[in-house]
Amino acid sequence: YLIVTTTVIAQDGVFYIDRARMFAEDHHSIFKGNFGYPVMIFAAHKAVSAFVDNDSPQLWALSAQATTLACRLLAVIALFLIGKRTVGAALSFWALMILAVLPYPAHLASDALRDWPYVLFYTSAFALLLLGGDGRRWWAFGLSGLTAGLGLMIRFECAQIVIYLSLIHI
Repeated sequence: YLIVTTTVIAQDGVFYIDRARMFAEDHHSIFKGNFGYPVMIFAAHKAVSAFVDNDSPQLWALSAQATTLACRLLAVIALFLIGKRTVGAALSFWALMILAVLPYPAHLASDALRDWPYVLFYTSAFALLLLGGDGRRWWAFGLSGLTAGLGLMIRFECAQIVIYLSLIHI
């Protein structure tokens, strides 16, 4: 609902959409700094463009908003798995229900910002780290590092997972 009724996106969202449009024209121009979210916007725009004839700024904005919303939905799954492992399924469910109805996270999911994509990669890497922590699933550590590396392309804070991973081996 918020995506359909949102007429203005944040100024940072315009910046990410412009970087995604630059990536569409020149694939080498964007690989400085955090380029993960604009690449995700570009991929979503390519997928949507297969069904739409006209390219417009509104299509780019909707692609960015859809990317953020999809990341939020997937992040909720990772958050549930972390909560299920730490506090139990029932408390994790109710905590995520509260998160779903809070207005600020809902607003962030309807805007073209990189917060929810970052949360997706961070929580997925952390969930994999917890999965590998029991000692039987060594491959989960590798996937955790890979996921954190992908999240690092969105925000540098995902490097925390690599620090946590190295602390487990000490």
